[in-house]
Amino acid sequence: MSTENKIEVEEITQHKLNTSLDTETLSVGEILRLRREELGLTQQDIAKRLRLKIAVIESIESHEFESHQVATFIRGYFRSYAKVVGVNEKDILKALELSGEGQHQHKEHSMQSFSQQTKKQKHDNHIMRLTWGILVVILGISSIWWWQNHQQDTLSAISIQHEQAEQAKLALEHPSTQENTAQTDGQLQEPTLAVSASEDAQTSTTPQPTDTTTTTGENASQHEATPVGTEQAPQISDAKESVSTEQTQIKNLSHDETANKPLAMTFKQDCWIQVKDSTGAILATGLKTSGQSITLTGKTPYSIILGAPEGVSITLADEPVDLSRYTAGKAARLTLL
Repeated sequence: MSTENKIEVEEITQHKLNTSLDTETLSVGEILRLRREELGLTQQDIAKRLRLKIAVIESIESHEFESHQVATFIRGYFRSYAKVVGVNEKDILKALELSGEGQHQHKEHSMQSFSQQTKKQKHDNHIMRLTWGILVVILGISSIWWWQNHQQDTLSAISIQHEQAEQAKLALEHPSTQENTAQTDGQLQEPTLAVSASEDAQTSTTPQPTDTTTTTGENASQHEATPVGTEQAPQISDAKESVSTEQTQIKNLSHDETANKPLAMTFKQDCWIQVKDSTGAILATGLKTSGQSITLTGKTPYSIILGAPEGVSITLADEPVDLSRYTAGKAARLTLL
């Protein structure tokens, strides 16, 4: 084909293309097909140059594509085809826009964006639900654990108080044999002291009749035996009265010295107590809490019951009382003079 004929064909084709674009009577695929035929090219030739399948070339010329094919690739096919046959790309793209292909691409892009956004929202919702579920489970487990510990602490405190109260009641119902023994010993010591004092008095008065019988002889001793006996009886009686008076004075002095000894008690833990003085008056009773301190004054001796001796410190007249010999966790009963 000569150059003049070629130029003439191009002018005719361009004129037809412009006419078709203006009148919109031809599709973009038909325009490209007409240009190919004018150039004397086959679909096979175009497919080789574009490295596409013949089916794709046929779809371009017939302007029929499957729904799953992306509009961006379709526009690329038309542009490549237009370059091969020498048609202006802008005109082809404009024709595509006029035919509604651009709108289709925009709608497809919008649908894809909406679909992706929907999937992302679903994914985020699943993650949020899972996160909230884990938080709820953790809070539930923590609440159950706290409630169980609180219940255990409450039950432990109640059981300790109940145990201390029971031990104190048992101690009141069954006094220790140690206190009974101490009281018995105290009662036995007084007669012993009185007897020993009377024996001393008798011993001191015995030598007087011996001297009298030695100086007067046998008859004189018989004659004066009766006066000596009568003198000895008042002396022994006076000695007994003197010893008894001294014992009373000692007792009164000892009682006066110890009558008002202050009793101080400090509690390191909860403890049930009962404190009585020598008159039987109850100075203190009930459950004392940890950190509490009390000071009592009464007539000694003090009778004390401790539900938990290991948690109490006692001082009598500012002197500490040793409670280490008492078993921890068991009620203790003691008497302080």
